[in-house]
Amino acid sequence: MINDHTITKFNLSYTENVLFYEKVFASLNAIVFVFDLNAFRMIWASEGFKKILGYKKSTRKLPKSVLIDIYHPEDRNMLTEMKTFFQNENGDKTFTAIFQFRDIKGNYVWLATASNVFRKNEDLSVFEIVGVSISLSNEITYDKNLKLFSRVKIMENNHETIKLLTRRELQVIKYFANGLKTKQIAEMLGISHHTVHNHRKNLMKKIGVKNMAGLVNFAGENGLN
Repeated sequence: MINDHTITKFNLSYTENVLFYEKVFASLNAIVFVFDLNAFRMIWASEGFKKILGYKKSTRKLPKSVLIDIYHPEDRNMLTEMKTFFQNENGDKTFTAIFQFRDIKGNYVWLATASNVFRKNEDLSVFEIVGVSISLSNEITYDKNLKLFSRVKIMENNHETIKLLTRRELQVIKYFANGLKTKQIAEMLGISHHTVHNHRKNLMKKIGVKNMAGLVNFAGENGLN
């Protein structure tokens, strides 16, 4: 039989656990949050929300339009993309993103966020995510692998595009990246300069760039040079 002493002991233990986790979250220079993807509403955010961005910890009363406005204009579709991602993946994967968020002073802060489904039912009337956001605007203390990390991620993101390139197109983009001109490439490959020109047009179309600078930059970022 449960008595008052047992209940009091349970309540004390529960309170201690809550205080412990609140202390853990508060000590992090990160934002831990639970977000409603249906209403685009912050359900709960850790003290980091105030520490990093300056806003009050609770943003539940912020209208959707105001909350969306805090995102950088180029990143305001991220929440919609996140919802689509979780709908397609059934919540089994993590959504990761790097985006800009405007702080209370009007400055944009770079945030790296990883989110997972917290609660979701079949009809999506409940669709909540839990995530952690870390500020990337602070000076990086250990940046030894930053360039390598960036290059690997770029190559991973462009993997499917690179697979579309033919062997000849890979040869052509390599030569262009190394500063060779159309006539020089034609002579080295034993083809006409018109053919090289067509390869260049096809490369730019497949990669999605508008000029030679974009083509050369793509080659350098993806190790095609």
